[in-house]
Amino acid sequence: MPASAGQVVRGSWCWRRWIGSGQQDLWMERLRAANGFPWALTERPDRSRVLLEAYLESRAAAVALTRQFGGRVRPLDARAWIHPRPTPPTRIGRRLEIVHEKTRGMTGAPWPRLHIPHGVAFGSGEHATTRMLLGALARHGDWNETAVLDLGTGSGVLALAARLFGARKIAATDFAPDAVRTARQNEALNFSTPLVRWRCADVKRLRARARYDLVLANLFSGILCEAAPQVAGCVSPGGELWLSGILRSQEEEVMAAYRRQRLQLVRTFRRGKWVMLQWRSRL
Repeated sequence: MPASAGQVVRGSWCWRRWIGSGQQDLWMERLRAANGFPWALTERPDRSRVLLEAYLESRAAAVALTRQFGGRVRPLDARAWIHPRPTPPTRIGRRLEIVHEKTRGMTGAPWPRLHIPHGVAFGSGEHATTRMLLGALARHGDWNETAVLDLGTGSGVLALAARLFGARKIAATDFAPDAVRTARQNEALNFSTPLVRWRCADVKRLRARARYDLVLANLFSGILCEAAPQVAGCVSPGGELWLSGILRSQEEEVMAAYRRQRLQLVRTFRRGKWVMLQWRSRL
């Protein structure tokens, strides 16, 4: 199954083009400068390039992107969104199951379960960058005194997994207002009362209102490097920072950026071409 990442998928027209692996940050900045359209990235095992798509309300806006950046335009089939193909749950070992279809049984599983629908925002749990973080959350120990911050929350799946495992103080941010709304809706799908403090914020302009015992950041490597002072500034003394969304070819650059923040590398996880780094803040 292809792995997708992006903002909220919405609009009647789709602009698409193939880009080189490792050019994601450059193209995200181009789309933001163009008008901040919702977008998605899709990787496929049989291709060395990545499919970039932007979703727009009008054909004229989509055609304007082709004039500026090349690529192709196609109309979206609304029926595909209304009646999506059923997909099996995403399982993180025997520690967590993420159900994507509302009609699938939501009770009876011997492990914790979340309902995160497809087609809303990045982070349904299938992508390797998200799975590594979910696996680490599932292995985490005592949650009672752990304050969690999820940067670039997307669908909210990481913040909601932390809540499911027992965290009682959780904040989550995303620069896309639609993603924040989606994450809040996903919390309502899974819990009878709200707990997570959802906030719209750009991580590169983030001002830490508090410090957290555990900070999660599943972002592109370029953003992680550029925002290293802001991200590291959210970690409490002795707290941990878990970074994902890092290609192996970008690992050294990210490590150098966070060593400059006086963080100590604790552990590295690898899944295919993706890397997750666990850091600890010095006391």
